[in-house]
Amino acid sequence: MDFWITNLSGLFDGYNFTKGPINIEVSDGKIINITKNKINHKSIDGSGKILSHPFVDGHTHLIFAGNRFNELSQKLNGLTYSQILESGGGIHKTVKQTRDASDEELLHLVMNRLDLMLQQGTLNVEIKTGYGLSTSEEIRLLKIINQANQLHQIDISPTFAAAHVYPKDISPKDYVNEIIDEMIPYVAKHNLATSTDVFCDKGAFTIDDTLTIFDQSQHYKLPKKVHAEEIAYTGIAKIASKKYDMLSADHLLHAKQDDFETLSSNNVVAMFMPTATLGLFTKSYPQGFKDTNVDIGLGTDFNPNNWTTSMQTVIRMAVYLYKLTPINAMKAATIGSYKSIYGHAQEKLTINSKATFILIKSNNLSEFVSKIDQNLITDVYKHGKLLFQKN
Repeated sequence: MDFWITNLSGLFDGYNFTKGPINIEVSDGKIINITKNKINHKSIDGSGKILSHPFVDGHTHLIFAGNRFNELSQKLNGLTYSQILESGGGIHKTVKQTRDASDEELLHLVMNRLDLMLQQGTLNVEIKTGYGLSTSEEIRLLKIINQANQLHQIDISPTFAAAHVYPKDISPKDYVNEIIDEMIPYVAKHNLATSTDVFCDKGAFTIDDTLTIFDQSQHYKLPKKVHAEEIAYTGIAKIASKKYDMLSADHLLHAKQDDFETLSSNNVVAMFMPTATLGLFTKSYPQGFKDTNVDIGLGTDFNPNNWTTSMQTVIRMAVYLYKLTPINAMKAATIGSYKSIYGHAQEKLTINSKATFILIKSNNLSEFVSKIDQNLITDVYKHGKLLFQKN
């Protein structure tokens, strides 16, 4: 299918913003022309819209059943995330609810959540396991994620995250042995995941256990990610980045400038999830990263503690809470998050690139960021095919 989109207010190619009016031509699923010259062909009117890379959600826990809405009142009454977890709530509650759910129910939940994300302009999503906490359950979750990837228009990257917290029904030592002896070999043999993630923090996995799991992941050539410096400072982001080929270190609320410098020098993406900080009721935000050259990525961290499907909201919170500029927040939500998933740079939106893009109802990026509560995505295209259009 050939078509023109004309009079665009701007083009964000993943790296730079070019002010319009701009016209683009699409043919056979590719962008074949970008021009500011007047076009006389029949076209789609792009007036008042920005053409942009689709968003890439680089960190989610999308597959789970149930909810933890009751924990809001507990937090308002002063309980911390760690205290709720220690009492059997938090992740432990979600594990029970997820284990009780059928494959069909979990797939239905995942597909519905992906639909919401697509309507918000997201076309790449990383999905972690971590609510199974046993070999059979973690494998089950990975298989459902892979099934969703076959069914949905969004491209999904499954992450093996059985090292989420230590389960209640087995000792920490035995669980770590189960992960390295049973789970990782099976996941690698059957190609069920594109990466491994460990939650190393206060109340979660120790540094020693994290390194043991990463050693086995390295042996099986599984790329690695780490939840780091979120609840408290452990130093794991720096340790892991020096020791392994890491894709990303995530959250980093308590990280320091030298941590970000280490990430940068080892080509590790610093993943930020600003909406997750709201769910923690914390005032701790990443500090010192602006004085380094570290690559930044963004994710919703969609989970029962942070019910966020919109990367638009994440971009806006990255600006208002973490003080990223609008263009740097957009870069983080596209090329930065893409690198955290795939380990390499994303294709620039230019002539001969795939016609995979979104249209945003804004004249510039400052306007887009300023309209905090609005879904401004009007159209989503993949390989030149229209997947979503707002009525």
